[in-house]
Amino acid sequence: MASIPGLRGLILAATAAVIASAGAVFVLIQPADGTRKITGTADAAPGLAWSVDAATDGHPKAEFRTPIGGTEFDIGGAGFVEAGDILVTLTGTSNGGMSLQDPTMVGIDAATGAVRWRTPAAELGGCGRVPVAGHLVCFTAPYADHAALVGYDVASGKITRTPKDWLIFALATTADRVYVAEGDVESDDVRVHAGTVDHPEANWSRAFPMGTSWEDVSTDALDVAHGQGLLTLGAHTAGFDLGTGVSTWTADLTGCSSTDATSAALVVRTISDCSGNGIAGTDLLDRTGRVLAASDVKATQSLSLDQPTDDTIPVLLGDGARDRRTGTVVWTSADLVATNGTAIAILGDVALLRDDFAHKMSGLDMRTGRRLWQIDTQRSGTADAWDGHVVVLSDSTGLWAIDPKTGTTVWDIPFRAVHDNPEAITGSGQLAARNNGRYVYAATHTMIGLRPIDH
Repeated sequence: MASIPGLRGLILAATAAVIASAGAVFVLIQPADGTRKITGTADAAPGLAWSVDAATDGHPKAEFRTPIGGTEFDIGGAGFVEAGDILVTLTGTSNGGMSLQDPTMVGIDAATGAVRWRTPAAELGGCGRVPVAGHLVCFTAPYADHAALVGYDVASGKITRTPKDWLIFALATTADRVYVAEGDVESDDVRVHAGTVDHPEANWSRAFPMGTSWEDVSTDALDVAHGQGLLTLGAHTAGFDLGTGVSTWTADLTGCSSTDATSAALVVRTISDCSGNGIAGTDLLDRTGRVLAASDVKATQSLSLDQPTDDTIPVLLGDGARDRRTGTVVWTSADLVATNGTAIAILGDVALLRDDFAHKMSGLDMRTGRRLWQIDTQRSGTADAWDGHVVVLSDSTGLWAIDPKTGTTVWDIPFRAVHDNPEAITGSGQLAARNNGRYVYAATHTMIGLRPIDH
């Protein structure tokens, strides 16, 4: 790896730790005497604990990718799956087209940045977001010679393959179960199975007579993270019981309508007829598919973080909030309506709003709708991580933390203060909050670990 002059003031006594595995070498830049303060940042800001490049001596142009999108196409951004003390990521080389060359699954120690293992990862159609029984679970791409579920042991990288005579197109996971969707979507011949990586139909198998064109199959066609199963294929959505697989409801998505799942087994459906007039309204479906509430306000709230305290926190719909259990209006606020909507995150009992046209950011009390604060800002970023105290946002220039109850900026870390190469750490990466004020951020070329500094 090339030297990094801009890190002189950041890690004066840094050492280069070389980790060899599977015939390639990663170079880890890590302070010799612990976490170091990032030059120019506030005292409250975390320091740099470690930094590791995607490039190796065998693949100097390698980049990080999230495993979620698989390796069949080079369509995923930089990212990783959290697996306890290990971060599982992909590396590969982009050839400027649709394919990822030399894809490799990599296990990185979340505390030190050390690369624990590297394992080939060709022909993967996608992977689950949650490890199951110590394994990252993936499935082979449809063109693979031998279809299978593929499990990567998060501690060692060892592969478990379960051959199946299935055409798998989607996979979702919880901490103790694997859900697989397979079949011919263009013939409405689809099944969903629940089980383990080595016996994926151990719990149940159910047929779903629904489909779409292969081009319209989404990478998140299967969702199991919000209290019910949700299978979406083209203009059709089906809810199912996670324990039994029994289909509980179906709904059509006319025109350009779409759905988003939220907690307590609810679905927010955004209604659009593709006419160019934008959003026609939104409605809220319960776990039986019944319309619990509806709004004709032409606004929808797009949340990058949806983490309400519990189901006593209402759900945003149009220009207001509805009770998650009854659908009744709890409050309304004009602050929620600007262009297509302003809410970007639900953080406990606070909604974080941003109006890019008015260049304002604000916070609303989710229980009352009262505006807690509002600030003028030219900065527009994505709310990526919340640790229960601050929400961390990112843009192409860096990371910054805001107290969602007051709007106060607690700390700001420019990427150029971490690395003077403007291509090393950029936006459009993945940020995760870990315990005790620790964070991990993966950009295309570099992954960094941040943690509090002992004063």
